[in-house]
Amino acid sequence: MRAAIGLLASFAGVFVALLVQQAIPPVHAFEGARWLFVPAIFCLAAISLPFPAMLGAALFTGFLCDLAYLHVVGGQVEIALGCSIIFFVILGSVANGFRPSFERGRWWPLVPLSAVGTSSFLLLQFAMISLRRQSLEIEAAVAWRILLPGALAAVFSVALYFAVRQLEGLLPSPSNPGRGF
Repeated sequence: MRAAIGLLASFAGVFVALLVQQAIPPVHAFEGARWLFVPAIFCLAAISLPFPAMLGAALFTGFLCDLAYLHVVGGQVEIALGCSIIFFVILGSVANGFRPSFERGRWWPLVPLSAVGTSSFLLLQFAMISLRRQSLEIEAAVAWRILLPGALAAVFSVALYFAVRQLEGLLPSPSNPGRGF
């Protein structure tokens, strides 16, 4: 029951995060870097859900990200459909390996997973675009747009974890079935 609620909550969180992060303007002081909430939300879902539910979250998150970041230039698709799904399955598998530690109360792996996951996601997108265009131009702006969102995701993941812990008290638990809505 808790896994199903967690999976549905991650679906809703990813969907809302995609909408919100598109509405937030880029940080012009840092070469146009943007807030990305989706990888951090997915990492929390991947580290807290059982493996089959994590796979469902990875498919949903990857599919929505593929649709949100579909990039077509001159009739050629630069960021291919399906790549985000594969990325989130791999990231989720790594994050799910920390699940036993997370269940014992160790929440800190969420922070580096969110930071590395966010920056890796952006690096993957940059690599796909560079390969399609057959040019690799690494500039300071590119580095800012890849590394800063990872650092921002680390900060966001801490706030997200503690917010979810507060909301978790509303759910019924096996030790106290009367607690909840």
